[in-house]
Amino acid sequence: MGGSPLKANLWTEADVYISTNLAATLPANASASFGVDWDLVGLLDGDDGFPESRDEDTDDKYAWGGILVRTSRTHFKLTKSFTALEDNDTTFSLLWPGSTATKIKVPRPAKVRVAFEVREGAKVRRLMTSNYAEVSLDGDHGENETDLESSTFVATIFPTAGGDLFDRQNTPTITALDVSPATKTLAVGAIGALVATATYDDLSTAVVTETAAWVSSNLTKATVAYGYVTAVATGSATITATYGGFSDTCAVTVS
Repeated sequence: MGGSPLKANLWTEADVYISTNLAATLPANASASFGVDWDLVGLLDGDDGFPESRDEDTDDKYAWGGILVRTSRTHFKLTKSFTALEDNDTTFSLLWPGSTATKIKVPRPAKVRVAFEVREGAKVRRLMTSNYAEVSLDGDHGENETDLESSTFVATIFPTAGGDLFDRQNTPTITALDVSPATKTLAVGAIGALVATATYDDLSTAVVTETAAWVSSNLTKATVAYGYVTAVATGSATITATYGGFSDTCAVTVS
């Protein structure tokens, strides 16, 4: 079977952030935290997830003979939903925009920026509105004694003049692992250092020597820990580093 299991996603954690500042600064990258302009929605219903809906009017154009020659596309609309499980200041402002702690007013959705973040271990994906969104209650809201109080919100995403909907951030995916040097000769009792370098799909690299898993094919000849090889006895061993599903080796000769 072809394909890469590393590119199959099963998101185990998620958050939604809201900013009333339409000029709010975005995080520098997927590893950076959201700044003070962004408020966390809080606990979310993972079963509901982040459903996305796309609506668009299409009109097919035909030439004589019934040949399809064009399709016009207009009135594109994107919505993205989430279900909040907390009753906090952020969810209250979405549920009752314009209201106060003592007065509930007819809701009129405000323009806000919304960021959707999903995580699986160290892997992060973010979608942050390039322009703004209007968030409103989707369906009913109420309280009872058997279910958690929850509010399902639908965010209507308004694009920029250039048609941008989201700014997208991902943690880069590893594409290769390199152990250097590829060969090494050590005297009995000597200790030598190896370096493991990961290459990612954005062409960046990172030294992962300390976090990679290291094994020796022959512990009677050479052992390895955190990239440091100890020569035990005359002979040879293959040292293997594994990180992010990728592996590479160094051939060690002990003399």
